[in-house]
Amino acid sequence: MVETPEDNQEFVLGEIYDHNAVPQYEHNAESLNLEQIRAELEAMYEYDRELVTASYDAEQDVQAIETVQAVDRAHADRLKAIVECIGWPTRELVGLKATQAAYMVIQHAGHDVEFQNHCLELMVDLVAQGQLPASYVALLTDRIRVFSDQPQVFGTQMKMARNDFGVLVPTPTVPIEDPDHLDDRRALMGMIPHEQFVEAIQLAYEASVVEPNSAFASLETDSE
Repeated sequence: MVETPEDNQEFVLGEIYDHNAVPQYEHNAESLNLEQIRAELEAMYEYDRELVTASYDAEQDVQAIETVQAVDRAHADRLKAIVECIGWPTRELVGLKATQAAYMVIQHAGHDVEFQNHCLELMVDLVAQGQLPASYVALLTDRIRVFSDQPQVFGTQMKMARNDFGVLVPTPTVPIEDPDHLDDRRALMGMIPHEQFVEAIQLAYEASVVEPNSAFASLETDSE
């Protein structure tokens, strides 16, 4: 069971967020069965989507952003406890949605790069066993690189930024390592060429201009 107490002492005092929104878990992860773990992970997935949508509806309100960050930390701590019990949650163990939820949580765990690296090692082994798509490794590798202020390897981390003509275009969040061989690395991970990836982002952005509530709304953009 997940509780959201009014006063959660796990987080540093002085941060601005809604304490009521931060989940607190009543039972230790080791006491849960796989069905209960699946339910918790799926709940994380839905709650994260709700909070991200709310934070953008609030036009980057400081409290909304801090609340999302506090929830990210709470989810990451719970995922860490789950991983210690069952390893990385795979589709065979907990189902597709829960696996996607775990991956979403680790993507948002930039405050704990050590944990991200540990999960990346687990994922590499699972990819080798055919239990996870290689793209999971590529995406998390680049996320860790971004959080560590290092060049990304697979060019997955993009934002909308203005070019020399003032037009918003997809731009790497951080530089891409050895760009001449980027598509070779992406092909090894079963990913489309980077140019096609960029084109898809551009099309999604243009669609979001027409439909502001589209899924593209969560993509980072530079301020004007």
